[in-house]
Amino acid sequence: MLQETENNNAPTSKHTVEIAHQVPHGSSEGIPLIPLDAVAGFPAESSGGVRLEDCERYVIPEFENKGANFLIRVSGDSMVPLYYSGDLLACRKITDIRFFQWGTIYVLETSQGVIVKRVQESLDHADSILCVSENSSVHHPFLLPRDDIRSLSTIVGLVRLV
Repeated sequence: MLQETENNNAPTSKHTVEIAHQVPHGSSEGIPLIPLDAVAGFPAESSGGVRLEDCERYVIPEFENKGANFLIRVSGDSMVPLYYSGDLLACRKITDIRFFQWGTIYVLETSQGVIVKRVQESLDHADSILCVSENSSVHHPFLLPRDDIRSLSTIVGLVRLV
């Protein structure tokens, strides 16, 4: 909850503005929080399928207005300083996974798990994409075969807890 304040940071009223809230289990309202980590590093082992009805759900109007389909937590340091371990990413699924905007960061579900990477064209391997980390001094780029991409999502929002 946020409380309105004046310039001197003293509360001017007890009016609060709700920017997000969790909804009861079993509700179809809100955005599901996928109980898997999007690895900001090399892919981890797959954790199997996730049923959306088993997920915690949150109402976050700003993300719903941007078309977010799900939330997922970042794990690892390869996308630092852009995304940190523990960040929640609001994602919108892309239906046509054959087209990429080179240089864009995506959440990719692969046979090895879910990863967060900047995607570049692989000039030498037309059947693969190049996955690039922001923290490139520690994490080197790697090739990901296009046919190993199970789903593709863009990032439309971020929640960082401090």
